[in-house]
Amino acid sequence: MRTVQTAAHFLAVGLLASCSASVSAYAQPASVPPASAEPVPRVEIIGHRGAAGLAPENTLAAFRRACEIGVDGIELDVHLTADGVLVVHHDYAPHPDLARDRQGQWIAKDARPLLHGLTAADVAQYDVGRLRPGSDYAKKHPEQRASDGERIPTLDAVITMFASSCAPPTRLVVEIKTDPTQPTASAPPHEVADSTVALLRRRGVLARAQMIAFDWRVLQRVQQIAPDMSTSYLTFTGKDWDTIAVGAPGASPWMGGLDIDAFGGSVPRAIVAAGGKNWSPHFGNVTAAAIAEAHALGLRVFAWTVNAEPDMASMRALGIDGLTTDRPDLVRAYLSRAALPR
Repeated sequence: MRTVQTAAHFLAVGLLASCSASVSAYAQPASVPPASAEPVPRVEIIGHRGAAGLAPENTLAAFRRACEIGVDGIELDVHLTADGVLVVHHDYAPHPDLARDRQGQWIAKDARPLLHGLTAADVAQYDVGRLRPGSDYAKKHPEQRASDGERIPTLDAVITMFASSCAPPTRLVVEIKTDPTQPTASAPPHEVADSTVALLRRRGVLARAQMIAFDWRVLQRVQQIAPDMSTSYLTFTGKDWDTIAVGAPGASPWMGGLDIDAFGGSVPRAIVAAGGKNWSPHFGNVTAAAIAEAHALGLRVFAWTVNAEPDMASMRALGIDGLTTDRPDLVRAYLSRAALPR
């Protein structure tokens, strides 16, 4: 059973929520356009990992909390276990700042087993109902309320909760976690995609779901097997991790065979060529020009992960279609004060 992937990978993943460094025209700090008399479009609210700032992330408690607040979607992360069960957790292995073992001890930070090497019963042993005291996660989410006894849920259990507690048109925003630079960190992308689509279809929620991924191979597969299903293309461009790689030789491994330089460095154009209709960039990579181009091409744009009010204001002014956030309560309150139609 292979253990958790390299420290460099986890450093890159950990930087996602805070990095906004740039290497392309789509990675410049967001600039706010001049005020206009035009009405500001409605902005959708997507609860990141449910409501990670308020309840333990990617748990039934967090998803219920998000739906109580009244989000437009609940975002979650999916992995396929060794026995073919879809489970919901962000990292490729149980996170040491989130997970405790059967004895209530925080798990070690090294030699953690990959989720796809565990059975569903193995995964269910971990208690992820509170944050490790003093950890970066605890500092990031000081208002998160513990819910001891919460387990890493199966996607099937989340769907059951979603169907009963999250009224339409609230949707499931399902991120499939595969890494083309570390293919043994997860099950193959087509297997995870096929299993996820099959479960969503079997449970009757395919029409209320959207698939998202940094690994564009996943989205290409979903568009092949479920052409009516909504997909959104995740991207990030920063100093330590870059899924687009403008100017680099050949195609980025994250882009499913497409080379961004063949599209003049335009992410929206590349997404359209891949058959996409939605783009999900990190908010620090969003510019007025990028949103204008995306909208002109018929794409909707959903920025992640927006938690601070100044960033909410700049994204709103740029004409963003949706915000993914750890604090859907704060975004909802801000949008209400800003008199956006809801």
